[in-house]
Amino acid sequence: MTLEIPITGLREFIADLAKCHGVADVTDGTAALAQLVTRLSDDEVVPDETEKPVIALRRAKIIDGPTVVEFLGRYFDEQPRKR
Repeated sequence: MTLEIPITGLREFIADLAKCHGVADVTDGTAALAQLVTRLSDDEVVPDETEKPVIALRRAKIIDGPTVVEFLGRYFDEQPRKR
């Protein structure tokens, strides 16, 4: 499947894509273990409400790895810089 990925509006695009495919954020045992290990190592990363559906879309094999990188890269580019 070839997606026309927009330059802006990634939050809405990702949410719509996940909804269209019936994909929801579900934490499986492997993901729960990874979260625990990162939290215990003081390196916890908490995905936001846009990153979670990207991860779920990848796990469901709706998108591939390069598409994950493109989605998140464009999404992060849209976010205000923290100073």
